Formats: sequence, C-alpha cells, structure tokens
Amino acid sequence: MIKVVENKKRKHLSATLIILCVILAIYTVILIVPLLWALYTSFVDYKIYDFGTVRKDLYMLLGFQRLKDGSFKSWFTIQNIVTAFTDFKVDMAGGVHITEMFLYSVLYSGGCAIIATIVPCVMAYLVARFNYVFGKIVYAVVLVTMAIPIVGALPSEIKMIDNLGLTDSLFALFVLKANFLGIYFLVFHAQFKGIPKDYTEAAELDGASDFKVMLGIIFPISIGTITTVMLLNFISFWNDYQIPMIYWPSHPVMAYGMYYFVRYKHGQEGQGSTPVSVAAMIMVAIPILILFAFFNKKIMSNMSIGGVKG
Repeated sequence: MIKVVENKKRKHLSATLIILCVILAIYTVILIVPLLWALYTSFVDYKIYDFGTVRKDLYMLLGFQRLKDGSFKSWFTIQNIVTAFTDFKVDMAGGVHITEMFLYSVLYSGGCAIIATIVPCVMAYLVARFNYVFGKIVYAVVLVTMAIPIVGALPSEIKMIDNLGLTDSLFALFVLKANFLGIYFLVFHAQFKGIPKDYTEAAELDGASDFKVMLGIIFPISIGTITTVMLLNFISFWNDYQIPMIYWPSHPVMAYGMYYFVRYKHGQEGQGSTPVSVAAMIMVAIPILILFAFFNKKIMSNMSIGGVKG
C-alpha cells in the first residue's frame, strides 16, 4: 500500500515538473524570439525590407531574396550598423556623437551605481548590526517611503539642485543617488542581519574597531550581494534617459541618444527606419550584453552565507 502511494506521488510530481518545464520553455521562446528578430533585422538591407515586396519563404529566412527570374540576391548587409554609428548623434553644441555619449553613460551609470550601492549598504549595516532606537526609526522610514507614493518630488529636487548651484553637473546626479531609501536597503539589511556574531566577536576581542570589522569582515562576506546590487544598479542607470536629460542636459547619455536617433534621424517610414533603428538599439545594448556575459554567474547565483565551525 505504501509503495502504491509513493508511486502515485512520483507520477504526480513528474507531471507537475513536465508542465512547469513546458511553461518555462514557452516563456523562454517568447523572450528569445524578439531578440533574434532584432539581430536578424539589423543585418537586413533596408532597401528591400518592405515585406510587401519580398516573398515570405525559406529563402528569405536564409538571407536571400528570390527574384522574378529565379535568381537569388543576398540581402544581408552591415551598412545598417555603419549608418547607425555615423548618424547616432544629438544635434547640440556642434553635435554629440555616440562615442561621447558612451563616455557620459559610463560616468553616469558607473558613478551612480557605486554611490547608490555604498550608501544603502553602509546604512543597512548600521541598522542591522547595532541595536539602537534610531536604527528602528530609519527602518520604519524606509518602509513608509516605499509604501507611500511621493508626488511632486521632481520640482523640489530641481529647485534644490538649482539653489545649490549644481545645475548641469554630474556631481548633482551623485548627490541625488546618495540615499538609502529603496528595496536594496532591505536586501542589505537581511544580509547583514543573517550573519552570525561569531564572525566578528574574535576580531572585537583583538581590539578591532567597528569600522575595521565592517570593511575587513562583514563586507567581504557579503561581497556577492554587494556586487550583484551594483551590477543591477548599473544596468538600471544605463537604460535611464530621464534623469540625465533633466539634471545633466548638455551631456546626453546613450539612452537619450537612442530616443533622439529614432525620433529625428530615422523615424520616418520608408527611409529604412526599422533596420537602422534596430541596429542602433543593438549597439546601445552591446555594453550591457558584455557586462552580463562576464558577470552572469554573479548575478544569477544564490547569495548565501557560510556557517561557523565550532
């Protein structure tokens, strides 16, 4: 009787796993197909991109156009990428090219990612490792600000930056990102709260200061979490165009350059808008793809803490 019940459970579990695998496979295809389409379209000759004049057959998928006389013509080209690289510029102050926008994006994304990671990390460490009333107040403030929408913050921020004389300054962006509010504070708080005090007691007995314990013991243990949060922040800021456009308007980043390129350069139908625009999107995404290729294991890995042997 027991064996029959166990066999039924195994069959039920196997069926559940199969259904989940099918759902995940379909979801994966839904995510991958648009990326493959974008990569494919970026190499299609925009002169014959109009699908109304091209036969939708296997030859088209293989990169050939079947002409009326039965011959074939390749429609793969790198001209779209060349055109996108040449025309990817914002018409201000003599023109800002994609190379300059790349530098601005690195400065903005990298600097803000570091600050937006360090500030909540340090604050979460203080709240998690030291049992003070002020720490409980800080934790409550974080939860309240996440639950209640802040309306009208943008005008007050712009006024504050203007009064500080930091208009059109990269430092102003760093100041705005130097806050501990948000979900990553809770991530760091849970990480530091879960670290046993056995890790730090020996160092404290040897006379190590709180600052040395934080930098020499706690942060190295949590380096996986810190690195992951920093990478996610970098990706988020890389795709951000609104904040740099408002607070750093004379230094357009690549996200804003992408909008300007599609809107004003290749935004009219019938002028190769889709293949060239998609090629530009691929160029903008390349740094993120490279970053993910090198750090995907760090981003996707589980963040865990080891134990202490007695």
